Amino acid sequence: MRVAVCCKSVPVDLTPESVKIVKGDVRYENADTYINEFDAYALEAAVFLEKEYGTETTALTLGPLRAQEVLYLAMAKGVNKVLRIDGETSRPELIANGLSFALKQIDPQLVLVGVQSEDWMGGEVGIYLSQILKMSVAFAVVEICELKSTEVRVRKEVGGGRTAEVLLSLPAVLCVQSGIQPLRYLSAAKRKKARDNPIKLWGKLDIGTAKQVLSGVMGYEIQTVSLPSKEGHAEMIEGDRSQRIAKLLEIIGSAL
Repeated sequence: MRVAVCCKSVPVDLTPESVKIVKGDVRYENADTYINEFDAYALEAAVFLEKEYGTETTALTLGPLRAQEVLYLAMAKGVNKVLRIDGETSRPELIANGLSFALKQIDPQLVLVGVQSEDWMGGEVGIYLSQILKMSVAFAVVEICELKSTEVRVRKEVGGGRTAEVLLSLPAVLCVQSGIQPLRYLSAAKRKKARDNPIKLWGKLDIGTAKQVLSGVMGYEIQTVSLPSKEGHAEMIEGDRSQRIAKLLEIIGSAL
């Protein structure tokens, strides 16, 4: 059985100063990156399936050359294969579209993605992938209970601190929640050894083609990125009891 795990490289610096808008899309300039936290858990889940069920696991990412660090991490963790799709975008529908072409070639029975990304703060990529690839989907998966040749049984969050067991027909996309498997520490030597392996470049993201395929969800462009405006502030009221009461009455009176 083939399992694919999608790993995103996210920037360390997410401040507005690091952001540049390019053709309605967000770019992070000169930013160090690391693996998206939720994708790190998806990666651990994929390696667990490899050990538990003997699956063939492929880790893939969409990003520029610096994004290969997440694939070196995946190799050091123990996945069988890795590949990179060249491209740079923060928009989840474009990411999903770029990943989908490689996934169609891999033809996995199971696709694992993190439940959301740290930079975009959205949980859309897995949902888009399930639609493009016409796969079953489960969101906020906290446990993969059982994997069979035609179905997978998972436990997922349903809100209010509750969980539910769900049986999905394969192929399926699982949007993985943090904590599904413990994150394992890797030695520097093991990570260095992984960098000796070549990374397969699958192809390049074609944004023009993506916009044609996803025309129904491309009706927006990002204009600016900024911190929320400050509409108020906290004031510490000092003095003895009578002074604090007088100040409170003054503030309340001015607001009426």
